[in-house]
Amino acid sequence: MVNLENMFGPRVLYKRLLGLSVFSVLVLLAPLVFSDPYDLELLFLCHYYVILACSWDLLTGFTGNVNFGHAFFIGGAGFAGALLNLHFGWGPWLTLPVGGLVAALCGLLVGSFTLRLKGPYFAAVTFCFATLLYKLIMIQHDVFGGEEGLSGLDWLSETTLGSYYVSGILMLATIFFLYFLSKSPFGLILRSIGENEMASEGSGINTTYYKIVAFMISAFIAGVGGAMYAHAQMHVGPEMAHDALSGLVLIMAVVGGMGSIIGPVIGAYLLTIANESLRFMGEFRLLIYSGAVVAVILFAPKGLLDIFLRVYRRVVGRAK
Repeated sequence: MVNLENMFGPRVLYKRLLGLSVFSVLVLLAPLVFSDPYDLELLFLCHYYVILACSWDLLTGFTGNVNFGHAFFIGGAGFAGALLNLHFGWGPWLTLPVGGLVAALCGLLVGSFTLRLKGPYFAAVTFCFATLLYKLIMIQHDVFGGEEGLSGLDWLSETTLGSYYVSGILMLATIFFLYFLSKSPFGLILRSIGENEMASEGSGINTTYYKIVAFMISAFIAGVGGAMYAHAQMHVGPEMAHDALSGLVLIMAVVGGMGSIIGPVIGAYLLTIANESLRFMGEFRLLIYSGAVVAVILFAPKGLLDIFLRVYRRVVGRAK
């Protein structure tokens, strides 16, 4: 009961809600300080990766089913939105939700066939789906543009500041929705599946149903993020369906702290900013970046969020 109170108690929810509210104000007021287009583009990337990492965390962080094919939904929605925009004239406000729905339907399809698999088998199949999409994009040059991708998409917004706020609002909506979903009975069931799926099944829970629903929600949010990025760049390419993107999203969630929704936010921001800040290192950038990621995973296996919470508790404890 103590653990449940620490995770779901009203005091904890109040503190987290207060923290999320402060974070929201900082996001909305950030352009007052970081008004340079370069800074806004960097923060836009942070928003984009937060959406992807949080959506990935809902399935893998809570149920333990490691998804190595998140790029399948990101790239699939990005290309679906691009084709609808280029050939049918649909604007971003239509292609974003439609792209998310396409990704959710793909999540239903993939989840129905794969979520009964356990361990590495599920991970391998999801990886294969993303690889198949990547190969399809490269082969069907007439439809998807091959290596060059598709260009000429409508702007997400006519200004960099507008794109920043659109991505920021979508990011905040994602965080709030997924966080409170994780604290709902639905989230508690997902946690129980991750802790002991056999025991959950024994208690009468249809674990496959809940995992498929989580997969669809995860895919939908990732799809909206992919369509948003495509319109912001006015271009969509095969890199959006590459396994490297799936790996990057996974690393961000793991470094920040899986199974928390808040952890992936920290991981996405820190790794995106760190990667950009190390550009002056030239060829050594990748070495330093990778070394830092490995060090965090080795010395903080529960993620940076766990370290921050420990420090906070010690400080509060000493103050009391």
